[in-house]
Amino acid sequence: MKRLTMLSAATIIATITGCSVSNDFTPVAGNSGEEIFSNACIDCHTPENGYIYDISPEKANIESISAIISKGEMVMPAFPNIQGAELTAISEFVLAKNKPVVSEDAASE
Repeated sequence: MKRLTMLSAATIIATITGCSVSNDFTPVAGNSGEEIFSNACIDCHTPENGYIYDISPEKANIESISAIISKGEMVMPAFPNIQGAELTAISEFVLAKNKPVVSEDAASE
């Protein structure tokens, strides 16, 4: 039982500290979203069937994606050096590669 508690605590700490981690990647000015993704994100976010993400409808917008990239979330580090046009480009790329949500009506057809 103590081992399970210790393992759970270690997992929680690792998850929490992931939020405070920052990645110092800086994109080349003018890089496309796909180029930035290939250089900074592909190690953790591997495309599957043409899609990279499965973002909830509430977060599937440029503003939310930009905030996640800038500040990090859960175990994803923050990328504070991706700013301006490059932040917009990577956010648009991520949104374009988001797996579309299938409504229950469409899934039952």
